[in-house]
Amino acid sequence: MKKKFYDVEFVATTYRTYEVEASSQEEAEEIALAELDEDWEVSKAWKQDAEVSHVEELKSEPNG
Repeated sequence: MKKKFYDVEFVATTYRTYEVEASSQEEAEEIALAELDEDWEVSKAWKQDAEVSHVEELKSEPNG
């Protein structure tokens, strides 16, 4: 049997959430991006491809 060629594409989606204290949504994004940059558990490639997907103001303190 003659072998065929196939194009196989992979996609992976993972999420990370940082709860930060800020005076505005823009500042919250900046602080969270800085925290992401300092996070040693996250690969350089993941950091480079990361983009903000959602920002939500919390009604109370985190874990409170």
